[in-house]
Amino acid sequence: MPRRRSILLLLVLLAAWPVAAATVPLVVHADTPLSQALARDFRAAWRDHGAALVADLVPADVALDTVHCYILPGEQFARYFGDRLPDWGVGVALPPGKLVAVDHERISTVGPGPVTVFMHEMTHALLYQAAGAAQLPTWLHEGAAMRASGEWRVADSVAVVLGGHVPSLASLAGAFPRGGAGAQTAYRTSLAAVTFLERRHGPGALPRIVAAARRLGDFERGFEAATGETADRFSREFDGSMRRRFGWVLLLFRWPTMFVILAVLFMVGAVRKLVLARRALARDAAAEDERQARP
Repeated sequence: MPRRRSILLLLVLLAAWPVAAATVPLVVHADTPLSQALARDFRAAWRDHGAALVADLVPADVALDTVHCYILPGEQFARYFGDRLPDWGVGVALPPGKLVAVDHERISTVGPGPVTVFMHEMTHALLYQAAGAAQLPTWLHEGAAMRASGEWRVADSVAVVLGGHVPSLASLAGAFPRGGAGAQTAYRTSLAAVTFLERRHGPGALPRIVAAARRLGDFERGFEAATGETADRFSREFDGSMRRRFGWVLLLFRWPTMFVILAVLFMVGAVRKLVLARRALARDAAAEDERQARP
């Protein structure tokens, strides 16, 4: 009998224990056949990749709450979230990280694909919960979300600078541009910053920073405690790294420089053609003289 009571007490304690980070439950709300099909895809993606995403982002001692994902028709999504998003926005995650929503009517035609958008927004939800009262900068949120959802391509870093401007990291701490081109540059710069962060401070830098920010209630204090350098210095180092790596691309693709380079290339090509033509004429003239000199 005492053994049975001990087992019962253990079960009660386990039931009351906070949900472990590696088993964050997901509840998907879907009412139409199309949204229900997406719901199956989202549940499968979370079942396959959710635990790894949590382990990559969330400090081990942080217990996370259930995340509710609402798959809504376009009109309803716009009514609830339209004032928070640009026109091309099809997904959203709200602090404190317990609610995610997607527009199922546009999600298949705008953006990188439904499951990618879902995993992107789930990353935001996890970071909101993991950081607690600390407010993480937008670049960290978006860079982590792009990386976690697979929105990374080898050309992304170069694509940042082809427009002729690399935004400073400090300018990406708050709201991103609402225009498509500016937003794409901001997202790609954020991805490059998160990659630079882990190269500079090692694998696992992100959850260490989140844990320290949560503990201290402030991102900048947490960043310094976790990395040994200030967030401001990191921003300057990242900006300098981007200039060193891609400054030549910026120079090349600025219009006046491009015009001069094209003009020089045109002149070089024209001179080369002229030299080759003169050589051909000289060979023809020599051959003709040789024929006339023969008896």
